[in-house]
Order: sequence, then structure tokens, then C-alpha cells
Amino acid sequence: MIALLIVTLGFAAPSEVIFPAQQLPVNFSHAKHLAKKIECDFCHERAPSSTKSADNLIPTRDVCETCHPANRHDAPAASMAELEHVVMPAPNLKFDHAAHVGKGVACTRCHNALDRIDLATRNQLPTMSLCLQCHDSRRAPLHGPSRCATCHVTRPDNTVETEYASGVLIPSGVLRGDAHTPDFRTHHSSVAANDEKYCANCHRQDFCLSCHNGVVKPLDFHGNDYISRHPIDARKDSPRCDGCHRAQSFCLGCHERLGVVDIRTGVDGAFAPIGSKRFHPPGWSDPVAAGDANHHKWQAERNIKQCVGCHRQETCLQCHATNASAAGGAGKMWVNPHPPGFRGSPRCESLADRNVRVCLRCHAAGDPELSCR
Repeated sequence: MIALLIVTLGFAAPSEVIFPAQQLPVNFSHAKHLAKKIECDFCHERAPSSTKSADNLIPTRDVCETCHPANRHDAPAASMAELEHVVMPAPNLKFDHAAHVGKGVACTRCHNALDRIDLATRNQLPTMSLCLQCHDSRRAPLHGPSRCATCHVTRPDNTVETEYASGVLIPSGVLRGDAHTPDFRTHHSSVAANDEKYCANCHRQDFCLSCHNGVVKPLDFHGNDYISRHPIDARKDSPRCDGCHRAQSFCLGCHERLGVVDIRTGVDGAFAPIGSKRFHPPGWSDPVAAGDANHHKWQAERNIKQCVGCHRQETCLQCHATNASAAGGAGKMWVNPHPPGFRGSPRCESLADRNVRVCLRCHAAGDPELSCR
């Protein structure tokens, strides 16, 4: 009945980690008491002065006997606080009733639907969505403090405590779209880039570096059988592989061990496969096939960073240099890498004026082609 009522009224159940499981084997009706116009602080007399969530605010037997004398037939056998089997663990949260009462916050703003239920449980305790109506500095009308540590228990290093006997506390996603679902590791960058300080409420910098230090990679980041599927992502460059992997050493080392790689760069025949396996398709470096969509010319123009993941500059110079010493010896084929009309163009002059040493990587000092005129 209570669960149904919560759904009907549009309330989400409070966190079971923040509010551990309760045992309330008692008969009590909040609705009947509120119908008699009894104020909340008549029974919960210590609530207006309470400053800690661990304070016991359950009415004592003396309070109950104000209306239910012990010698009357309708008197309760004992107050709720004195019943042996009542279990109400302290919430894993900081809360100051006195501060809220002082600001004129009504009890029913945080404790919902009490006039329509009998026994109140943790389902009538506030949810984070409700708290953020006042404690979200971006849009809250009452402008309550928005720092997580205002309500959440913190560790000695001032980060939010997330591990409790009742479970592990994880973000619900209601504040920044940061619900820590299984796929959050692959798209958390959007949340982190938007507000790094928000993430720092729970995570120290060394937590981020455990994945982003470029040395140690989490083995469970990619899904099952990712090795057979990774060429798709690698060719799309999405997600950026070099965000975690040192492309030239990580990728090339694995490809060399498996034999799915070209002969090492800087050696004759850099595009020739070592064995029966090949990384590039046939005709990849054939000058005759330069118009083909699978030719390396088009791929290099599109994203040359993929090329340098395996190849050094010497690989390119074998075919694209007129300087024999730069190419590794005489007799190398020269294939002009510049577009038609490049010599004499403003682009040629701009690059030469900026740093002519770049041109000398391919051109000899006396090369007539070195001049833009």
C-alpha cells in the first residue's frame, strides 16, 4: 500500500544506503493525529532544537500519555521508543532540524504525505531530488548551501564517504546527469569536463590518474572480444585511442608480436607485410592506385595521426623525399606529396617563411623545387 502510494503521488523512494532498513512493528496513524490538528512538534518535541540526524526524535512514553493515560483502555502498551523490536538506524547523512525550522521550512515540505498514511517509514524521509529544490545553487529559490558536504558525511580527506554497512553510495544522476551506470566509464568525460570540482567531491586526483596516467590501463574497460572489434574504433578514431594508449608503443608492440604489421619503419619496403598477415589492404602504397579510396594517400590526408601511431617520419621520406640522405640512400622514388599548384602558392610561401627547416626534411639544400618561385 505504501509503495503504491509513493508511485501514485510521484515520490521516489529514498536511498536505502542513506537510510538503512528499519523495523517498525507498531500501530500508529499519522493521518488520524494530523486530522485532529495536532502539530508535529507536540509529539516530536525535540525536533525543533535537533542539530544532528542521529538524534532520537521519537516521542517518549510521557508524551504519548499526555493523550493516552496508562490507566485508560486505549493507552499504548509502551512508547514507540521503548518497544524492543523497533529498529531505526541513524541515517548516513548530516541534517540540522533547528536550521530548517529557523528558516520557516514546514515539516511537510521534507516529510511528504503524512496526512494520507498511517505509519510513517523511511519512505516519508526526503529524497535527494527534494533536497535539491533548495540546495541547488543553479536554480533553487531558497539558495541553500549546494556543497555535497553540507549533507553528506565526509572522510578525513574531505571527500564524500561512499561505503557504508548498508551499501555503496553512488550518484543518482538527478543533479548533473552523472548516474554511475555500467557504461558511465565510457562517457563520464562530458560530466568531468563540465565541472571538475563536482567530481572532486567524491574522487581525489589519484583516482582519475589510476586510469589516465597513460601507463596502467584498466583491463575491464573494453567489452568482451574487443580485440576482434577494435579496428572499427581505431579507424574511426572514436573514442580516441591515444587518450589511454601510447599508440606507437602499445599498438605497434602488439601488432608486431602477432605479425599483423608492416616491416619496421625506416627499413626498405616499409609497407610490405612480415608474413601472411597484413594490416593494410593490397595496393595501399601503389602509386598507380593513388585514386583508390583505400590508398594511403587519402587516409593520410584525412587523419595522419593514425599513420604516426605505427610509422615514423622515415617511412614517408622513402617515397616523398628528393633529399637522398633524408630518404636513407640514393635511388628512392619521389612522389610529390603537395597538391597541384602548390609551388608558387601563398600556402607554400607561408610555410617556407614560418620554418624552412621543415622543407629541408624532404628537399636538399640545392634542390630547385625548394624555392616557391
